[in-house]
Amino acid sequence: MDSFEKIYHQYYSTTYRIAVKLLGASNSVGDVIQDVFISLYERRKELKLIKNPGGWLYRATYYKCIDFLKQQNRFSNLEHIDRAADESKNIEQKETSKLLIRALNKLNEKERLLAILYSEGLSYKELAEATGIPFNSIGKTLSRTLKKLEKELKEEYHEML
Repeated sequence: MDSFEKIYHQYYSTTYRIAVKLLGASNSVGDVIQDVFISLYERRKELKLIKNPGGWLYRATYYKCIDFLKQQNRFSNLEHIDRAADESKNIEQKETSKLLIRALNKLNEKERLLAILYSEGLSYKELAEATGIPFNSIGKTLSRTLKKLEKELKEEYHEML
């Protein structure tokens, strides 16, 4: 139990931010994060077998968010994130968020997870463990993913004009 509490306090804020990036600032974020930590709590006897609890939690958060979106029939269109965002954001920030979400939606699941986790400042080792990509390939894969994301952002920007 003590181990679970330590993991909870260490990883809660990062898993929460990942869920917000995928679901937007809505009540569902708390529900999804609660489900993730309940799953981990139910596996507390296996905690010693989970070599990287952070990677496990990031991956679990990502897939719980995907499951939630599928249940809501909103997986293919994540633009609802902007509607749920704080109203005090200015128009430029909202448009940037829309562009980013649409560009992220064009990446495959593994690329999207990699980009989101990278934005959270995870190390290459943590990225490799969370995504299942071999450590010696993570740099090249991340580079390709970021270039693909940049290309998608440019296309989205030009479509917006």
